[in-house]
Amino acid sequence: MADSKEDQAKPLAPLSLTTRSDQPLEDHHYYHDDRTKHFHSRSRTRLILCCGFIASLTLIIAFTFIVLSLTVFHLHSPTLTVDSISNRNATVSLEISLRNPNAASFKVRNVTFLLHYGDFVVAEDTGRRSETIPAKRTVRMNLTAEIVTTKLPASLAGVDLKSSVVVSGKVKIFKIFKKSVHLTKDCFMKMTINNSSKLTFQCSRTRNAHEQIQT
Repeated sequence: MADSKEDQAKPLAPLSLTTRSDQPLEDHHYYHDDRTKHFHSRSRTRLILCCGFIASLTLIIAFTFIVLSLTVFHLHSPTLTVDSISNRNATVSLEISLRNPNAASFKVRNVTFLLHYGDFVVAEDTGRRSETIPAKRTVRMNLTAEIVTTKLPASLAGVDLKSSVVVSGKVKIFKIFKKSVHLTKDCFMKMTINNSSKLTFQCSRTRNAHEQIQT
């Protein structure tokens, strides 16, 4: 009986909750998945923002480039004007003006002055001139040519002549926008060989015979 009472007096051992061996691994797996999803979500957001920024910057640059090419960087042909024509005996002097309306300098490569009587060239000045006209500036030049009087009729008191001025050059901006021009201005006049005077002349509109634009 004593042994049975002692057995009854002993308290029962507490129940121990045993955890499954795979439960911590599952929690770690779920935690890792959450972090991976969060990382991918942030990476995707950053990628979208980066692509949007690059696309916006590209559009802004393209729009700015188009606006500048149509305004500031738009290349115009220089303006050629004959200011005066005079003669002293068999020498004809021409004063011309070249205005550069562009935002970049215009480089003159050659200036030619021809005097025609009918189909004949009776005077010419084909000296090569190299000059740079700054942006928005006007440069004046004096051209002189000697008339070959043997090509003119001696019996006439005055002869009808046509003068032609040809200017060739190039204007370019940042080596991207380039424009080659070949300007021609024709003037008609009546001249007396043995007089020294300013001539009355009438000039036609300037022609750009060989305009070439390169970009």
